[in-house]
Amino acid sequence: MAEIEQVLSQLEGVKKISNGWTAKCPCHDDKHQSLSVAEKDDRIMLYCHAGCSFNDIIKTLNISRNREERQITNIYDYTDSEGKLLYQVVRYYPKNFRQRRPDGDGGWIWDMKGIKTTLYHFPEVLTAIGDKRLIWIVEGEKDVDNLRESGQIATSISGGASSKWPPYLIPLFKDTTVGIIPDHDEPGRKYAHYVASLLYGWASPLKIIELPSKDVSDYLSAESLDNLLNIYKNTVEHIPSGAVTREEFNGLRGLNLSLWKSLMAKKKSNYRDKI
Repeated sequence: MAEIEQVLSQLEGVKKISNGWTAKCPCHDDKHQSLSVAEKDDRIMLYCHAGCSFNDIIKTLNISRNREERQITNIYDYTDSEGKLLYQVVRYYPKNFRQRRPDGDGGWIWDMKGIKTTLYHFPEVLTAIGDKRLIWIVEGEKDVDNLRESGQIATSISGGASSKWPPYLIPLFKDTTVGIIPDHDEPGRKYAHYVASLLYGWASPLKIIELPSKDVSDYLSAESLDNLLNIYKNTVEHIPSGAVTREEFNGLRGLNLSLWKSLMAKKKSNYRDKI
């Protein structure tokens, strides 16, 4: 996709005019098309007639002044249980991430308004839960995909170590075998213990796997999958302090576990929407 098309895809209310485009400015609550967009001498020109600065506009759109500095390297799809696209995580070089959702007209809206967080490769995870398979929970999409290339079931949610799990995802892991692999740093360890405290009393067995490498992707590039599975086998179950048990969570949240069992038994989809 040309860079001008990438810019236009992030804007709302885009209209073609004789010397370029107009669109709603992303830096203020624009009721009209206050932003002028043009391409001149292979450069993108942006001007807000309401007074927003050029720097604020390119910062909001995550556009670099130097085209060589910023480029999309990966796009990760997040779907509902039937495989319908809900949103995407876009990874850039240098390392940066943005989220976007379909606008229903072939374009993108670069926010998550009205979107419920789901699991990466959600349909595959649901099938694995029903089949009582081991599910790895890792920090990012790259690690998920590298584990999947090794024949494993893995998932994460968008946002990395700073992400918060929504309550409606937790009962999915009832009686599921889970291995959590943190990145080899303090934020990664804290995140792993945070997820473990949520899933304790639901997932069983539940283990946190400490690896000597930066992350599981680095580990798999140097070691075999069998070694990883042996580490899992020899790791004791995790029992966090102050954990939220299944009964406590159910009482606090009022979740209907019979609904979940019914949906899983019938292999129904759209569980998230029915909670």
